[in-house]
Amino acid sequence: MSEPRAQRQDWGGIMQRLRADPRSVLAASVLLGLAIVVVVGPMLLPHAAYEQLDITNLVHVRPGREHLLGTDAYSRDVLARVVSGGRVSLLFATSAVLVQTVIGIGWGLSAGLAGRRTETVMMRCVDAGMSVPRALLLLAMLAGVPQVPLWLLVLMMACTGWFVIARLVHGEVRAIRSAEFVLAARALGASRRRIALRHLMPHVLGPVLVSSTLAVGQIIVLEAGLSWLGIGVQAPRASWGNIIGDGTEFISSAPWVSIAPGICLVTVVLALSALGDGLRDALAPGQLPRT
Repeated sequence: MSEPRAQRQDWGGIMQRLRADPRSVLAASVLLGLAIVVVVGPMLLPHAAYEQLDITNLVHVRPGREHLLGTDAYSRDVLARVVSGGRVSLLFATSAVLVQTVIGIGWGLSAGLAGRRTETVMMRCVDAGMSVPRALLLLAMLAGVPQVPLWLLVLMMACTGWFVIARLVHGEVRAIRSAEFVLAARALGASRRRIALRHLMPHVLGPVLVSSTLAVGQIIVLEAGLSWLGIGVQAPRASWGNIIGDGTEFISSAPWVSIAPGICLVTVVLALSALGDGLRDALAPGQLPRT
């Protein structure tokens, strides 16, 4: 027995509703524009993000024709650092979200299809992980490590953030695991893996997509906070967080150092939040086609 048509995600209709939503279109345009800037920008700018131009004469130069966003305490061009830092922050957050989404989907599907005792144990582990603030977990993991490679920081972010997605996927699986098409697949001898990937996965992708979109913004903010504390992305690699941290000491005399990356960070988070809200509205059950 095939899945009921009314239960399938109508991705064509979802995209039409997104395109009809000015908020979602604006948010997606802003994110696409920023992504292009941070990817192409470093190749077009005359200065590198780590380049100290003149430590004597070009310290805290105000924004002007030569340096559009000014320079910092080490005579580095702020525009170059913001563009390069944006690439690191966006790539970092996207990578962490991809990893934690894969872990969360796998855990949620496995728990939803497991026996009652195994399911209970697996979900109690999720509850335990969700009960501890994520920032506290990361601080505990990073406290004894002076220098953390970027790839390890991505894994740490992912390993402390998959619980919400696992809970979401598990809830979706519980709601449909007794549906006729799932029972029919079991009766025909389909393996748990096939049932999970072929019959259950399409139903969880929509809610997971919304959650993952919002999670990118959350990780960008979390990474910025860790970098500001000096335990996130390490110098000389720039990120929006450590650029803001570099300018905090000089916020009264050279506010442009922290303002520029701060505006970029807020813009990306707001755009991701708006896009996530648009996706949630487009995926609302009341808007899905009925047969």
